[in-house]
Amino acid sequence: MTRILGSGILVALVLAVAAGGAAPARAVDKYQFMKASENRVWRLNKESGEITVCTLRGERLLCAMSSEAATPPPRSYAEIKAAEQATKYKAREERQEQDEKEMKILTRVLDFFKEMIAMAKDQMPE
Repeated sequence: MTRILGSGILVALVLAVAAGGAAPARAVDKYQFMKASENRVWRLNKESGEITVCTLRGERLLCAMSSEAATPPPRSYAEIKAAEQATKYKAREERQEQDEKEMKILTRVLDFFKEMIAMAKDQMPE
């Protein structure tokens, strides 16, 4: 982990020095690194929100932009939660409708058996 973060910070510093002498402190503050797995880190550009997936291969840190991860969702959190609630409500209503249909069928079957028992009683000799 230390090696990965150290390599990532080193890469950020090298990029900052290459960009100009006054930028090293700014470049270090520009990125945040998060460990994803044993040999992979995510680099977050704090200014733009861009997320880059970096993999440690030997002594090199190879980074590739994850444009999908950097793109905000098309709907807000509240909209997503409202859609989930609506889906749950619809599923609950459909389940209740199905239960009502099943109860009607069971009631008909029970009525049929009650009628059969009544007919059987009527046909029995006393």
